[in-house]
Amino acid sequence: MIGALNLYLVRRFALWLVIVALGFGTVAMLGDFLEMLRFANRFNLGAGTAFKFTLHRLPLLLMDFLPFIFLFGSVFCLLRLSQAQELAVIRAAGLSVWQFLKPLLVFTFLLSILIVLAIEPIGAHLHNRYTDNQAKLTSQKSGLSVSTGSIWFREAVENGSYISRAREIDDAQMGRLLGLEIMLLNTDGAFESRITAPSGEIVNGIFRLDNATIYRGTAIAETVPQFDLPTSLMAESLSNSFVNARIINIWQLPGYVLAAGNSGIDVTRHQVRFHSLIALPILLVAMVMVAACFSLPTGRMFSTGQTIGMSVFSGFALFLFNDFIVLMGELNLMPAALASWTPALIALLLSISYLLTTEDG
Repeated sequence: MIGALNLYLVRRFALWLVIVALGFGTVAMLGDFLEMLRFANRFNLGAGTAFKFTLHRLPLLLMDFLPFIFLFGSVFCLLRLSQAQELAVIRAAGLSVWQFLKPLLVFTFLLSILIVLAIEPIGAHLHNRYTDNQAKLTSQKSGLSVSTGSIWFREAVENGSYISRAREIDDAQMGRLLGLEIMLLNTDGAFESRITAPSGEIVNGIFRLDNATIYRGTAIAETVPQFDLPTSLMAESLSNSFVNARIINIWQLPGYVLAAGNSGIDVTRHQVRFHSLIALPILLVAMVMVAACFSLPTGRMFSTGQTIGMSVFSGFALFLFNDFIVLMGELNLMPAALASWTPALIALLLSISYLLTTEDG
């Protein structure tokens, strides 16, 4: 009997999650489509391209709404069960609030793990495709990446292109790269020459190499005190220009953080992103608990309208608190792990305390 009841509750809960997710998804898609339509019109592109960009961005947009989806899905599910007197029957059968909330919490936890491990990587891949298309349209020609122990970027110039590899970024001076090796290519992509330099600096659109050694085929290597290359990179944003944390999926984040950190790149945002994804199951479980705090006493403390209003208020309060704490983590005002886990744990502990007080005396 308990197994059948748990399955019934999970099915009702999943139905409301789908309904709420469709609502949020529709609003998010319409709003983002208008934004992408304005962006596409700047480059004389049609609505089809704008819609494709919206679809690429939609999975991560929905992930941003997940706390609200689970909050309102839980509220509407519990309210409906209460209005249909089903919760009263369950309580009369001797089940406590913890017993009929357990299947919802377990389902939330398992579903959120699936979202983090499977859906988020798909969303990151699609968002990466959008950023690539955006970069092509806005003529941002420099492509940057980080591999173990090295920083790579490719720059298109008037008479060809060049590929640069740097060992690390100099922490003491903004825009300075150390241990440089550069391959110059002609317009056909064929090799022209190789340049090595102990250091180089990005200054006002110029990539200036110090004590550069130039190798041209079989000719004798030539050393010059200074060699300049054009670049579209900015020294002020060098550390933040490599990879947006949102386009690296959870499976790739640890390796990127390790490689980029060893290269001198600030990876605080990526650390916060990683811990936020790990903490997401706890945050969503906390949202279900918060919903239960306001939905279960219906008829004794709050009306339906008050329940929804209190849920909206608590959801936005938690959302703003979470954003504030995460921002503190990104600014290195508190550890990344603490910034990511604090809002979820506080919401979970407060909701458990409230239910223990109201339901168990």
